[in-house]
Amino acid sequence: MFHVYDDKLVSVELVSAQVRITQPSEIALYLKAFEQLRSMAIYGADARALTLRAIEALS
Repeated sequence: MFHVYDDKLVSVELVSAQVRITQPSEIALYLKAFEQLRSMAIYGADARALTLRAIEALS
């Protein structure tokens, strides 16, 4: 998992450590990845419907 704090710091959680990214070129990679994930996310009623379908599939 990674956390984007701003355009100066990204924190990456590994199994055994936490890495702080401060290089602008590396931060840009995480910002791009974050934007890609954000564009795929669903919210509100769509997220609720997906969650309910997943729960039903487990029953």
